[in-house]
Amino acid sequence: MKMCVLVVTVFAGIASAANYPRVDAILGEFDAHVAQMRAGFAKLPGSAEDKSWVKSKLQHMVDVDQYARKATMSPGGAVSSPEEFAELMGQVSRRAMEVDARNTRELKLLIEKYGWFTIREFDAAADRNAWLLVQHADADPEFQKRVLKVLEPLVKSGGTSPRNFAYLFDRVAVSVQNAEGRKVQRFGTQGQCSGPGTWDPHPVEDPAKLDERRREVGLEPLAEYQRAFKDICKESIEETLRKLGGATGPKVTP
Repeated sequence: MKMCVLVVTVFAGIASAANYPRVDAILGEFDAHVAQMRAGFAKLPGSAEDKSWVKSKLQHMVDVDQYARKATMSPGGAVSSPEEFAELMGQVSRRAMEVDARNTRELKLLIEKYGWFTIREFDAAADRNAWLLVQHADADPEFQKRVLKVLEPLVKSGGTSPRNFAYLFDRVAVSVQNAEGRKVQRFGTQGQCSGPGTWDPHPVEDPAKLDERRREVGLEPLAEYQRAFKDICKESIEETLRKLGGATGPKVTP
């Protein structure tokens, strides 16, 4: 119960400022569900000293992450105007970014203790879950860079997934927080919707050999990857931002 109060208090500071009862109802459902998830995990016995608990903790953080991201893509409920839609998406995106911030803080503490959650010491699920949380820590690009350096030697030794390393490599290269320091990506994993049913990658190095590099890390050809966004991309990112008045939120790309 204490956890529920804490979460609601955190989100209360970003409640809907406009008079949109339907938006407030949807946000209330979001807040209550996240609070319920966190309260449920808080009841589990164990601590960071217990690797089984750590694996459960990583899975829990990913569960909250995915719930928040799904909400940003499909917040649910009918809204009556573009202004109401923009308010809803803005508020849900802020909540999702708060989820990212909290997950990042908690993940850092676990990384301080274990270095990384290698496939050998933990399992493939723990490795993937921790990677996904880092991948979504866009508000802390220096943290993403540090983890990338940790993972690079682990790829060669089998301690982490080459696919996941490729995603994080590209994420760091096209950092949303450092426009001046952006570089071309290597594996073509990061991009944006360019129209209905269409997704395009951000610039990549040596495009002619892109699929070869993707194959080396276990990624499907780019064309196949793009087809996966057919039902996700409803419009271009520019059109979405126009509707939201320039608001930003978590990326669609993993």
